[in-house]
Amino acid sequence: MYVGVRAGGGIGDEIEDPAGDEYELYRVVFDITFFFFVIVILLAIIQGLIIDAFGELRDQQEQVKEDMETS
Repeated sequence: MYVGVRAGGGIGDEIEDPAGDEYELYRVVFDITFFFFVIVILLAIIQGLIIDAFGELRDQQEQVKEDMETS
């Protein structure tokens, strides 16, 4: 799991392998926590904003259509 999180051309390709380091566990926890918060949560926020924007456009379009039908 640890190597899979770091794979993909990011900073994980540049940092040294912590094998045998006394702080290896802390580094693994930090990398997984960083991945979770930055990637998963940030992307969820961005997707939510996009979905909300399209929903608002759809509501405006429905309102215009309703106004045209009633006038």
